[in-house]
Amino acid sequence: MDQYLFDIAIVGGGFSGTLVATHLLSKSPRPLRIVLLETLPERLGRGVAYSTVDRCHLLNVPAGNMSAYPDRPAHFLEWAQRQADLIDPPWVTSVDGKAYLPRRAYGAYLRSLLDDAEPAAGPGIELERRLDEVTAIAQRQGEVVLQTAAGGFVTARRVVLALGNFRPRDPAIDTPEFYRDPRYQGCPWDPQALAAVAKTNACLLIGAGLTMADWALALSRTGYHGTIHVLSRRGLWPAPHRPYQPVAFDPRLRDEPRSVRWLLRLVRSRIESEGADWRAVIDSLRPHSQELWCDLSVAEQRRFLRHLRHYWDLHRHRVAPLVDEALDGLLRSGRLLRHVGWLQACTESADGITVTYRPRGRSVAETIQVDAVVNCSGSESDYRKLDSPLVRSLLGQGLARPDPLHLGLDVAANGALVGTDGIPSQQLFTLGPPKKGMLWETTAVPELRGQAAELAEVLLLSGAA
Repeated sequence: MDQYLFDIAIVGGGFSGTLVATHLLSKSPRPLRIVLLETLPERLGRGVAYSTVDRCHLLNVPAGNMSAYPDRPAHFLEWAQRQADLIDPPWVTSVDGKAYLPRRAYGAYLRSLLDDAEPAAGPGIELERRLDEVTAIAQRQGEVVLQTAAGGFVTARRVVLALGNFRPRDPAIDTPEFYRDPRYQGCPWDPQALAAVAKTNACLLIGAGLTMADWALALSRTGYHGTIHVLSRRGLWPAPHRPYQPVAFDPRLRDEPRSVRWLLRLVRSRIESEGADWRAVIDSLRPHSQELWCDLSVAEQRRFLRHLRHYWDLHRHRVAPLVDEALDGLLRSGRLLRHVGWLQACTESADGITVTYRPRGRSVAETIQVDAVVNCSGSESDYRKLDSPLVRSLLGQGLARPDPLHLGLDVAANGALVGTDGIPSQQLFTLGPPKKGMLWETTAVPELRGQAAELAEVLLLSGAA
């Protein structure tokens, strides 16, 4: 067993884990031993979203709003303007506050934060980077022991679970055995998935959100000449960013009972009465969204998830204008075909895959012939259904429990995991997507950067150092 005792172990080297490590390195007033664990070298300091190398994968937010530091809003933009190789027509023609820059550039930015913070850290403040997967966790005598896939152990006083997003859940179909077929890509972020699908003559993308947009553009970039089919239940399509005049809108100022119906009525009236761009109204809710969510009862939160969740995601998470134009070009050319309905079965044969779905509003099923299927339906957040050894270890020992909505984990205000005994942990902490049920808005840069800074302060003040 590895007998070296770390003060803090961070599991996950994506955006959240990288920023927590960076803050700890730069803010600790005393010696501190940190270990940062990530499974793949290309994701260390970048995570899944920002480890892509495709030039067409752009940020969904302008560069001026992507700083990693809450108190230094221009930090990323100033970094980007010092890079000589970001101009890359047609995707990037300028580097200013309104530019939608490549995600790979943002990954390099995040990695640079960690690389710069490490040598600048004070005496006795050390960071070790390890490439390994944590598969189990145990507590003993004030310490936490992490078991890894390589057969080793990491021991620490405190642990930050920067778990990020998990792969999508396989859709429920009549032929679940299909998911064992190598022509099915169940994890759209698998580094080998795109190359495999690019060799086919026709493919199906399940889901019509931002992951679908990434895939459609990446396939087009490879010179894919086949047909890209997209199947979604509701027929919703990614909405683009557009310039707008900001509006002031704070529903919290109204002394009325909080409900989903009440909030929907306020948003609609604001848009209709003043003729405001819906983007301006939705974005004006950003500073208040977590408080509004927490004001709702669990019953009202469930009502939102049943009726409005997908429409909120559509309006809240938008694509860069160039991405919208590229998708529109694929649609107009006939290379990208949209289908609306419920997936029922995927039947494989030597000649390909027959996809059976029931179109929305119809009772007779239809079929699509493809050579590959990619699950772009969005990450799974119900921790009871995750195929993760680490998550099973946490839940199995009662060290963590799902939140009431099963959108993540039960988490205290300071980021501490809440166990089955209802008591916040003194040793296990998390941030980002696991807090979705508690905060709803907890996956974008403004929320994550704030949580990372706050959690670092909690760890340093609580004696973790």
